Amino acid sequence: MAQSPIGTCEICVQAPGSQYCKQCRQYFCNNCKTAHLRSKMARNHVFGKRNEIGQEEEFLCRHVNQQLFMCLDCDFPLCKTCLVENHNGHNVEDLDKIFLSLHDQASKAMRGIENDFKRKSGGMKTMTTSYEKESEKLERAILKQGELIKSSVDKRVSTIIEDVRKSRGNVKKHYPTCVDDAVSTTCKRWQQQLDEIKHKKATGTTVFEIQKLLDEIKTMELPNLPDVPAVTYSAKPVDEKIIKDLLGGVKFLSFSKPNPKSKELFLVPEGSGYGLRFVGGKDVNEEVYVSFVSSEGPAAKAGLNQFDRIIAVDGKQTKGLTHDEVTSIFKNAKGKENVSITITPFQQ
Repeated sequence: MAQSPIGTCEICVQAPGSQYCKQCRQYFCNNCKTAHLRSKMARNHVFGKRNEIGQEEEFLCRHVNQQLFMCLDCDFPLCKTCLVENHNGHNVEDLDKIFLSLHDQASKAMRGIENDFKRKSGGMKTMTTSYEKESEKLERAILKQGELIKSSVDKRVSTIIEDVRKSRGNVKKHYPTCVDDAVSTTCKRWQQQLDEIKHKKATGTTVFEIQKLLDEIKTMELPNLPDVPAVTYSAKPVDEKIIKDLLGGVKFLSFSKPNPKSKELFLVPEGSGYGLRFVGGKDVNEEVYVSFVSSEGPAAKAGLNQFDRIIAVDGKQTKGLTHDEVTSIFKNAKGKENVSITITPFQQ
């Protein structure tokens, strides 16, 4: 029952409420009482003065074990006696019938909620399955990118190591032998001349020859040793930012914070279709959501994202349509230059 300050009409909440309607259990002023009795549904209502009416409990039937009826005007359960004394002329219904009707309404309401929950739960399971598949696909793509990066690093390491080994081999092979060969050739020539002179008779000529050879040996200058090349390696610190940039990032979409503003996109079909997949429909879930968007397809070019909610396709509302019916709309629109799609985007 509506509440108002004591002594005030509960209808206009201005004039004094001196009249009490027994059926409505409300206080009326004289004007509101007159208007109330003119209405078809309240023409038989009974009024009493405020000072003549105690608490509204006076109209309650206290014969609990004898209650067989329900006064629809007063919303009271009644026995036969109270029906005649206080509720004569009111709309009355059998209490058992009221009970069964309310029980039936409660059961239907419960089943409706249960069915609605099952539909939404089914839709969530579909979305979850789709998310798992897309997540697994994403995982494989990340691993593949990681392998490519590792392969590039391994290839670069192999190239540098090969250059170092090749340089080491060249130094080992050529630098010592080039000096050895020069000195060895000269010494062999001198030794050959000494051997030849040794077997000659000592004469002024042979003495002159050996003196000349000695002077040559004494004035011999050893060749300068070539500089051996140095090798260094400048190791750079591993930059995590560079690695992150190479691997890219993952974006997680929020289901709990949808953007209430809808927008219209226009998809231009290419080849086999629009480059998208969706889940939902009244046979699965009342809502229709985008489950996949091809990165180079028309849907992506138009700005459609995974988990956007599809409200309408080609001007036709998706609510109440099955998954196949929504699919048919897309198929029937392929002959057009483009198809409009109204969505509610999801925040990222």
